[in-house]
Amino acid sequence: MQLAKDMVRNWYLETYYSKIDEGTTLAKEQREIDEQTEQSNLRTSLAFIRTIDAERRTHLAELRTGIGILTIPMSLLTILIATSNYYSIDQVLGFIVGLIMAAGLLFLIGGYLVFFSLRKIRANIQLRKKCDDLSCLLSEFNSDN
Repeated sequence: MQLAKDMVRNWYLETYYSKIDEGTTLAKEQREIDEQTEQSNLRTSLAFIRTIDAERRTHLAELRTGIGILTIPMSLLTILIATSNYYSIDQVLGFIVGLIMAAGLLFLIGGYLVFFSLRKIRANIQLRKKCDDLSCLLSEFNSDN
C-alpha cells in the first residue's frame, strides 16, 4: 500500500513539476517575443528619426544652393555698376536688358529655393519634436549597447 502511495505521490510531483516547467518555458518564450517586438519597434523608431534627419540635411543643401543662386544676380549687377564708366548705355542697352532679365530670373529661382526649403526645414523640425517621446527609447537603447 505504501508503494502505491509513493507511486501516486511521485506521479503527482512529476506532473506538477512538468506544469511548472511548461509555464516557465511559456513565460520565457513570451518574454523573448516581447523583447523582439520592443527591439523591432525601437529599430523602426530609430529608422524614422534617421529619415527625418536625412531629409533635413537635404533641405539644408537646397537652402545653401538657393542662397548661392541669389548671390549671382547681385554680383553681376555689382560688376555692371562698377564698369558703367567704361561703356555707353545706348550702345549696350540690349545686353544690359538681357542681363537684368537673367538676373531677375536667377533671383526668382533662388528666392523660390530659399523660401520652400525654409518651410520644409520648419516642418521637419516640428516632426522631429513629435519624436522627442522616443528619446527615452533611445537612452534605453544606448544603455543596452
